[in-house]
Amino acid sequence: MAHPLTSKKRAKLLSTVLFLIGLTILIFTEAWWPGIMLAVGFPLALRQFLMGRSYDMAVSLLVFVGTYVTVAFDISWRIFLPALLTLGAFYILVREWSESNSETEEEKDEDVQHEIEEEKDKKHQ
Repeated sequence: MAHPLTSKKRAKLLSTVLFLIGLTILIFTEAWWPGIMLAVGFPLALRQFLMGRSYDMAVSLLVFVGTYVTVAFDISWRIFLPALLTLGAFYILVREWSESNSETEEEKDEDVQHEIEEEKDKKHQ
């Protein structure tokens, strides 16, 4: 796993903001399906990117944007869509199986240190 670009707290905050913006766009355009796939997929991918999980981000984008494209452009989805969803599920299963589920003490310390540095930067601005 690559080094996170920001703390988990900030990554969650930014992805939540992007999700709310996506919902706002969906409300104005009334394009709920398949637009919801982008409104969910992009914030998830952003969070994964900020946490340094580029492979997770790529798989998320493949599944969510692939689903959107399949539906929006009327591509036959009977094989393609289930294949995308199965690929995403398989990747998550393999990743979780191979990685430790719990966060190490070192990762927790890095998050705390990163948040302290961000607070210091805010005070100096």
